Amino acid sequence: MAKFSVSGIDGLAADLQRLGQLDNEELVSDMLYAGAEVVAEEWIHGILEATKPDGRGTGDMARSVAPTKGIKKIGDVSAKEIYPQGKDRKGVRNAEKAFILHYGKSNANQPPTRFVDAVEESAEDKAVSAMEDVFNKFLEKEGF
Repeated sequence: MAKFSVSGIDGLAADLQRLGQLDNEELVSDMLYAGAEVVAEEWIHGILEATKPDGRGTGDMARSVAPTKGIKKIGDVSAKEIYPQGKDRKGVRNAEKAFILHYGKSNANQPPTRFVDAVEESAEDKAVSAMEDVFNKFLEKEGF
């Protein structure tokens, strides 16, 4: 039974390329969905933590976090986008609220939280691990 362990997403992509599986759309899709689930959970946690101090959060923004439908392709790169989608109960775009929460507002005494940076950092290893699990199951199934 073959098992790969890599450091970061670049190592995982290199393994896929070396095995000739980079164009295996089903495998790449399954891996991206597994990683996106993990990143979405981290986004939710990050939003809840960032909005906790002021106590004004309704949870609408956190509940709206989801991966976009489909896979975005840019050249050889396939990606899933994860961010707060839609609008809250007052009609305010959740992505706009996340932007303001991250960067702050100078005229409203709302300091930046930079929560997206923390989310990205904490989610990276977990997402790569989830993607590796899908890849390892594929390797076992294919007999590599």
